[in-house]
Amino acid sequence: MNKYSQYENTTVRIDCIDGVSYTGACLWFPREFCLMEYGRDEECLRIGNFIFFPDDIVRLELIRPEACIPMREYPEAREEAAKWFHEKWQIPLSAYEESIRECLGNAVDADDGTVTSRTPVPQWYVVMRGSRIIAGCGVIENDFHDRKDLAPNVCAVYVEEEFRRQGIAGFMLDFVCKDMAALGVSTLYLLTDHTGFYERYGWQFYCMAQGDGEPEPARMYVHRSEKKGPQK
Repeated sequence: MNKYSQYENTTVRIDCIDGVSYTGACLWFPREFCLMEYGRDEECLRIGNFIFFPDDIVRLELIRPEACIPMREYPEAREEAAKWFHEKWQIPLSAYEESIRECLGNAVDADDGTVTSRTPVPQWYVVMRGSRIIAGCGVIENDFHDRKDLAPNVCAVYVEEEFRRQGIAGFMLDFVCKDMAALGVSTLYLLTDHTGFYERYGWQFYCMAQGDGEPEPARMYVHRSEKKGPQK
């Protein structure tokens, strides 16, 4: 019986036998995989680069039924993610494949067991519920507009229609801003036609900017986080 399979692609808190707690996106691996990869015939969970077997876990708490996962920590989903973004935004599949490949190429294992990045941009994120991508976004240098000085940009923000009005956009944006701050980027910009939406999540209107090939300027927002890492 798989005791922990229900926690696949959720956000959890794990209290360990050594007294340390970990909170984050949770991946589940079956016994067959763990036997082949780790030499242990039992299921396990993973947060970042940390692996937890049943005898490591004192308490397991479900925080959210979905998980926001940086692609640098989830390379096995790169093809699925590129296809998902392509289907939502109709930008060539190859553009997403190339940018996600660059993101993965910059990924490095940190001393504390997390997965960081040699350069903070680009980054890509997916929100998973079970085995399904239900939301996602990216961080790129410029989201195709004339204000090249306002960088980097959150882009391709999308939540599947049936999962809207459940706090998922705010959850994802909060995660992305904190993750980018940890990578050394405390200021992010976002170009949108929405008014009154991003303000709910701590973004502020900054200026108007002209999108490439667009007839009218769009609204540029800014989000400033507390500085946590070496600043870009």
